[in-house]
Amino acid sequence: MSIRKRTWVSGDHTKTAWVLVYSDGNGKRKQETFSTKREAERRWIEVSGELHRGSHVSLAGSITVSQAGELWIDRAISEGLERSTYEEYRRVLRQHIVPRIGSLKLAKLTRALVEEFRDQLLRDLSPYSAARAFSYFKIIMNLGDDKDLISINVAEKVKLETSKRHRHRQEFFKMDEVNSALTASTILGPKHRAFAHLFWLHGLRSSEGRGLTWEGVNLEKGTVTISQRADRWLNIGPPKSVSSFRTIPLTPSCHKAVAVLKAKANPSSDDFVFPDRQGRPMTYFQQISQLYDPIMFEAGLTKVVEGATKHLRSLHATRHTTASIWIEMGFSAKRVQKLMGHSSIQVTFDLYGHLIDLKECAADMMRAVDDWVLKNRP
Repeated sequence: MSIRKRTWVSGDHTKTAWVLVYSDGNGKRKQETFSTKREAERRWIEVSGELHRGSHVSLAGSITVSQAGELWIDRAISEGLERSTYEEYRRVLRQHIVPRIGSLKLAKLTRALVEEFRDQLLRDLSPYSAARAFSYFKIIMNLGDDKDLISINVAEKVKLETSKRHRHRQEFFKMDEVNSALTASTILGPKHRAFAHLFWLHGLRSSEGRGLTWEGVNLEKGTVTISQRADRWLNIGPPKSVSSFRTIPLTPSCHKAVAVLKAKANPSSDDFVFPDRQGRPMTYFQQISQLYDPIMFEAGLTKVVEGATKHLRSLHATRHTTASIWIEMGFSAKRVQKLMGHSSIQVTFDLYGHLIDLKECAADMMRAVDDWVLKNRP
């Protein structure tokens, strides 16, 4: 390993550079060029340590952050992740990571560069979006470490912490808004009425409603079973997770609404409950424009955004509203988890823990202890 000075003439100017020459772990001759001798010496020390540890990656053989990101997407696809998941990865990669740091080679990244990237995200994006983009970047760096594409993971100890006050709180419909939506759905007809009761009172996900067939509706037992869903590309597949397979008892009002719709449609068991005109599952846009928006507009649950009148809250807010109603009624966290189809009870607490805390006031709980013990003494 050696460092030598290189001088050449360019036009009327004499230029100087410092060249580090060494052999990699496979005996191949490598060279790297630096503008100052100090930079070359610093790199010499780094390369010596990496060669000693057997973790050296040359600058010439290194790939860029953008290329490593594509490897990450390929891994997500090969692991069988849902298309919506890896498409979201790809969107964040292309919009937030590649424009800021994508052209840099992994071997040239330093902790200072990673910290500057983190600071750029915080300046340009909301705290939530910045944290998500940076977490994806760290996953890419971990993948580079796993594949021996980097000598050291310089992102490992760099953190992006946001204040708890920036934590996203879920959208909920107020109780009078729920009643307005249910009333409006009755005016609009059987399909809207069944849709409103299933979404506001039973916590279906948008994709679960699009993939629901009459086979999953058991009017004799008064239940709806979630066993499949339709993604945004209209592919029919299993629900979001294993725990999303669930059977939900129907409220009497929903049972009646669904029974009226079934009597009118006279469907076969494999027909969709909310099909498009060709009998296929609705797209998300059709679900919003043909079912959700008419209910919201009829109920007056709208807002003006940049001169356009839009629905007051997102469709997913109906799911959060269902959970809040169940919690307010005294359902246990475990029962809410099962009926909502959450993957774990921790997810339930993360989403609705503040509501559970409000319901289970400490003073009320301690009074209940007295009531239970003292009133039931032998």
